[in-house]
Amino acid sequence: MTTSTPTPPPGAPRFVAMSTDGSRTVIADSPARDAITLALGAMAQTVAADGKEFTADLWAPSDGSPAEWRYDGPKVFGGTTNSAVTEEIDPAFSARDQREFDQRMQVLSAALGRAGITAAAAEVASVARPLSGASTRQIVQWLDSARPQ
Repeated sequence: MTTSTPTPPPGAPRFVAMSTDGSRTVIADSPARDAITLALGAMAQTVAADGKEFTADLWAPSDGSPAEWRYDGPKVFGGTTNSAVTEEIDPAFSARDQREFDQRMQVLSAALGRAGITAAAAEVASVARPLSGASTRQIVQWLDSARPQ
């Protein structure tokens, strides 16, 4: 039985999670690894709540040459809620507060990525946790204005 490495996603190398159902759908895509970790963690929490799991092919820029792809293999997410990602960033909110927190995390992670700043998920969570929506938007505006042109 031979298994071959799947074909990388189109475009320049970046951090990508793709579905493994044969459709090759990109389910998460970012220049920052932490943004993918957060997205997959949120997806894992959602499917784990139903006792399900999903598998994603993970791609990243090569360590030796950022212009080449590196295949990190298929990874299984969900099934249980004890993943390292959910333990690291789960602040035990109500469902509504959790959605708002997730949104702040996504917005901040994207802004940090656009600004070329790499931050661990726990670091972004520690900033996002106490913020309001208006405060998050203000920080994003600052990050976007400081972004190199």
